[in-house]
Amino acid sequence: MIIEVFFRNFYRNYARFEIDAVERREFAFQPFGGGMVRHKSFKSLEDLRRFAVEKTPRHIYHSVAYYERPGEEDMEGKGWLGADLVFDIDGDHLDTEACRGATLVTLQCLEDAREEANKLIDVLREELDLKPARIVFSGNRGFHIHVSGEEVLGLGARERRELVNFLKAGGFDPSRFEARLGRRRIVLYEEVPVGSLLRIRQGVEDPRALRVEIDEVVTQDVHRLIRAPGSINGKTGLVATPLALRDLERGVEDIVERAVAFRKGHLRFRFEKDFRGAVLFEKVEAGAGDFKVLPAYVAIYLELQGFGKIHD
Repeated sequence: MIIEVFFRNFYRNYARFEIDAVERREFAFQPFGGGMVRHKSFKSLEDLRRFAVEKTPRHIYHSVAYYERPGEEDMEGKGWLGADLVFDIDGDHLDTEACRGATLVTLQCLEDAREEANKLIDVLREELDLKPARIVFSGNRGFHIHVSGEEVLGLGARERRELVNFLKAGGFDPSRFEARLGRRRIVLYEEVPVGSLLRIRQGVEDPRALRVEIDEVVTQDVHRLIRAPGSINGKTGLVATPLALRDLERGVEDIVERAVAFRKGHLRFRFEKDFRGAVLFEKVEAGAGDFKVLPAYVAIYLELQGFGKIHD
């Protein structure tokens, strides 16, 4: 399979994994043939890279949890030591014009996801006094925000569920912050520029502004597997790219440009389905049965999405 060769060369020559405490993490892999291989452990990032070159998986994941024995197949026998607090902002979950009904990655939907990720970071820092340890573009339609530290590692599923409810404004009733005095409408909050009251003020006017649209299942699962930063996303061929906060404050074009793994060359591609639209920075039009010579990253993306095959 031609794509496997591209993935293998990337892991051999360019891969830079960014994973803390690698020896305490469980790793999982999805091969190109399907299925899932779990309960792998590595002593170093170099060991992980060698494995990726040898086995060339389509997807690489690691646990948010830390374990005494991460390679143990029995979950009870692993010896849970704690878990990072991880948030997933995905365009699939955003009810915006750009994301609603979108089946492929678009820069417009990613821009909405970037704004939502910035909203989350503001709430974490200003309302909860939590500082993100790592921000990652997932390589597909969103962002992962990792929080580490003693204040979160021991949180169980119940506490994480309460945090999800806080972020998603569960049970918030805007009418509780309003009163009527004759014909006058009185709003029962202070005009403050930061913190929880700012979110309340915005939420009274528009409840959607109060909610942070995270994937709640990811955050509350203390054994969750998350895509490995520095690995290739097997749905798109883009790299799951670690970012600085200043990167997230800029537009998504720079972020996606950095995530392109296969920049060089062109590939001959046979379409098995009609396609008319944009693949990130490129516009493509083709009918089923057509052959096109495309930039390598576009051809790899389209094959991973099932639109056809790369030909020699």
